[in-house]
Amino acid sequence: MSIPDIDPSLEIIHSHSQRIAPRGKAARNLHTKMTSRPIQFLRPAANFFVLLVLLFSHDAWPQQTPAAEANPANQSDAGPALEAASSQTSSPDSPQESSPSSVRSTVQTSSQTSTQSGAQSGGQISESQLAGLPLNGRSYSQLATLQAGVSDSSAASGSRGIGGGSLTVAGGRPTSNTFLLDGTNVMDTENQMPRSAAGVQLGSDAVLQVQVFSANYGAEYGRGSGGVLNSISRSGGNDFHGTFFEYFRNSKLDTRNYFDGAAKPPFKRNQFGATVSGPLRKDASYFLFSFEAMRDRLSTTDVAFFPDAAVRLGPVDPRGQLYLDLYPIPNGTIRGDVGEHTQSQFLPTDEDFFTVRVDQKLTDRDSFFARYTFDDASSVSPQDTYMFQGSNNSRQQYLTLVGTHIFSTRTLAAFRAAYTRPVANVDSLDRIGVPRSLYFVPEAPAFGLIQVPGLSNLGPEATIRSGKLMNSFQYAFDLILQRGSHALKTGIEVHRYRWNVDSDFNKGGVWSFNSLENFLLAGPVGTSVGITLPGGDNLHALRQVLLGTYLQDEYRFTPHLSLSMGLRYEFASNITDNFNRIAFMPDPVRDTVVQLGKYFEANPSKLNFAPRVGFTWSPVAGGSTVVGGGFGVHYDQILGYVANNRKNSLPFQTILVNPNAELAQQFFPDPILAAGNVPGQVQIMDYLHVKTPMVLRYSFSVQQRLPWGWRLQTAYVGARGNRLLRRYESNQFPVPEIRGDGTLFFPPQCAPDNVPVIPQCRAYAGPINPAFGSISNISTDGQSFYNSLQLTANKALSRGLSLQASYSFSKSVDDSSSGNTTNFGQYALRRTIDRGPSDFDIRQRLSINYFYSLPGMTAKSGWGSRLASGILGRWRIGGIVSFRTGTAFSPAVSIRYKNYLFSPNRPNLKPGSSNNPTEGATAGCGRFAANQKLGTPELYFDPCAFVAPPPGTPGDAGRNTIIAPSVFNMDLSLQKEFLLDAKRRLQFRGEIFNFLNHTNFSAPSGGSANVLSGETGTYTSRAGRITQTNTTSRQLQFALRLSF
Repeated sequence: MSIPDIDPSLEIIHSHSQRIAPRGKAARNLHTKMTSRPIQFLRPAANFFVLLVLLFSHDAWPQQTPAAEANPANQSDAGPALEAASSQTSSPDSPQESSPSSVRSTVQTSSQTSTQSGAQSGGQISESQLAGLPLNGRSYSQLATLQAGVSDSSAASGSRGIGGGSLTVAGGRPTSNTFLLDGTNVMDTENQMPRSAAGVQLGSDAVLQVQVFSANYGAEYGRGSGGVLNSISRSGGNDFHGTFFEYFRNSKLDTRNYFDGAAKPPFKRNQFGATVSGPLRKDASYFLFSFEAMRDRLSTTDVAFFPDAAVRLGPVDPRGQLYLDLYPIPNGTIRGDVGEHTQSQFLPTDEDFFTVRVDQKLTDRDSFFARYTFDDASSVSPQDTYMFQGSNNSRQQYLTLVGTHIFSTRTLAAFRAAYTRPVANVDSLDRIGVPRSLYFVPEAPAFGLIQVPGLSNLGPEATIRSGKLMNSFQYAFDLILQRGSHALKTGIEVHRYRWNVDSDFNKGGVWSFNSLENFLLAGPVGTSVGITLPGGDNLHALRQVLLGTYLQDEYRFTPHLSLSMGLRYEFASNITDNFNRIAFMPDPVRDTVVQLGKYFEANPSKLNFAPRVGFTWSPVAGGSTVVGGGFGVHYDQILGYVANNRKNSLPFQTILVNPNAELAQQFFPDPILAAGNVPGQVQIMDYLHVKTPMVLRYSFSVQQRLPWGWRLQTAYVGARGNRLLRRYESNQFPVPEIRGDGTLFFPPQCAPDNVPVIPQCRAYAGPINPAFGSISNISTDGQSFYNSLQLTANKALSRGLSLQASYSFSKSVDDSSSGNTTNFGQYALRRTIDRGPSDFDIRQRLSINYFYSLPGMTAKSGWGSRLASGILGRWRIGGIVSFRTGTAFSPAVSIRYKNYLFSPNRPNLKPGSSNNPTEGATAGCGRFAANQKLGTPELYFDPCAFVAPPPGTPGDAGRNTIIAPSVFNMDLSLQKEFLLDAKRRLQFRGEIFNFLNHTNFSAPSGGSANVLSGETGTYTSRAGRITQTNTTSRQLQFALRLSF
């Protein structure tokens, strides 16, 4: 958090009269002479400081400026000063006619003509966009994707369940972003966007605006290397204002989804709430209270893959028959031995949100505000089949206290204390009631998991139950000094974190077969078994402190050139555990004992200095052209959320993982006996060599103001990530041989006395460190590369139309897209063989949002009576049009060869085939007939372009080479406002999501990306099949909003 800068040459312009007020004392006394509330400060365009004073009219409803207000070219490039500032009191519901802008006075420099800071990349989500654009679920963080360089690789609206880790900014990982609410960091327990268990972020009526910074932001911001979303809450004023609303959805108004049957599954949603603000004591104290609730009763069509009736005729092992009977008979298309099964599933969701804010004027120089936010949500989310579902519960609480003091027009200070408490709990729901007699472990809290290539998973996800709670205590102090041409900002912040985490991981056991035939025979060959032994305890109480300090200088070198220079230093203490359950091994290759203590030998953050520089230059008089650029160093601090994924480790938790269990058939279905005498799993970090992940960000832009209210910007934005977190398996394979051509070969284990003879075998071909089974490691050696061309266009409001458009052409490449992913890669000790497009790489993205006020028809124009004017006037259309290319994914295999510990996870590419085989027709192979069209949901990619790798070798097909279907979506909002009297208005809305009913298919997921299975590499019949859409079908929503 930081606070604003004041230039002594600032001129105060009242928006009613455009009169220029005296400088000096008048500026100091603005609060008492011109406003009824504290001063709000904004960081301006061209890196000069702008003082924004928010006035409240006593005789007119505030003007709503449509999307032009969101136009970065028409705004100061608001910086973190807003975090300490108070905000506007007006209702978000807007009148349709132009009225005096009586709510705002602005302090501007006499030469302020530039657009947003050229050194700083990003934009702003305005009040009108928050209030007027159609949002599916009313999740306002969705609007961040209106900015260039920001994308959401998941569905257009939030996915149910815990976590919202799909928003990426300028090539950054989803866990690298920072979301601020009035300066308070409100990231969740996994350091992801603070979306609830319902998959949304409610409270848009309580938010004034959201700033989105993608690159080269000031030294005020730290903790993460990705984008910054800075949300500013609303506050009250001297007049009472309020809004009551309800949004209604019903499946009878919707079209069928592509995968629905003849009858649409039922769906009802009600979102309702109210926002009320006003004075507690005139000219001194103000309040705002906002409440919103959602009741969602959704049913969806689940497409699953089960063994067909012919398979059940045998041969089947009697023990396997008990579990085969749990699969329903398919009711759809039969593909070889597997059939499709469609079934409606019920996914209810409830959420309650409220926030209350109180602003207090203490003196003419001192102000204070407090805000408390509460959100409680529960949802049921789908898993691999309708038979098992996830039960999700989240609760988020944020408390922020901010005090500001104006020493003089040249010196200001602010102090913030905050507390956040996000809680996330996940459990499983057994919808078919598996008898406890079939549990793999009788005392387990839930049924285990059976995985068969080509089939949907039978059982809940491996983490049956998990609970995560974080307490964050945040303190910050900022000081602004204006001295000549220098505007200095400096500050310090301290965050104290307390994570409490627990889970039941693999306590039910996991059986993973390499083919359907192997499953039917109870796993004679190539079966993987995993189990957490009873009696362990992985409850962790992680503690950590983060310290950050910065100095920022905005130097106006000449009237046309300004420089931005900043330096940030951050220090994160070593993570500790109150239960002393931190496992480490200095040498994972040779150590035979797990030690307890700390994750790193030396703290990697001691030298985390982050310089940031930028410039803004206006080469022509009048500031119609602005050239800018910048460079910055950004760190991703290694915080407790990373350690959350190190909790399932020896010696406090014993997890056995046998990737090729020879005793599987003998002891099925008991995973403990089948795992044999394999040692337990260890989860550690790179004890000796860990470094703080670092991202270098750089940009160059040219902005141009054009006639008729248009402003254009062209920008290059790039990023280079070094020392990024990477999670991998480092033990469950033998030491490989490096062949003459540089390829790897992992030899098999020789039989006793070498009988029978196994070619190329090795006397010992077991784990690298035989003292342990799986060793899951996290190191900081990953790299990423991001380059983009970003174009933005903004049209200010004129003739009833305002428009904002952004386009990005980019490429993101990395070795791993997450430090917490369970996809360990081919051979993680040679990380470059997994280098490829990022999981969130989206090559092209276009986003357009607009408002258009339809011409009114009044009695004066001869169209009839006043009644006709009320009906035909004050209509407005708003909408969002978006297009993006698909994300990337990898073809997979499930092949385990006898006597080989190593198994590949990607196939070989057939010579002459495309590594992105999604066009044309297949040549045919295995169960796939020739000449089937590719790029369809029935066969999206060509499995026949891939073949099985030879035993002991990794597949040579690249990572993330197949591009998923693109996504095109158009959301439309039609709004009609009725003026009931001078102070009350009623707004009707009709909103249409996916207006054109364009089917946007998801990528083939789960087993549909699995091409080959078994010991010989048999083509799976499910390969290439798409079973979900990325967006909804056309859905209608109606709403009423009463404002006063």
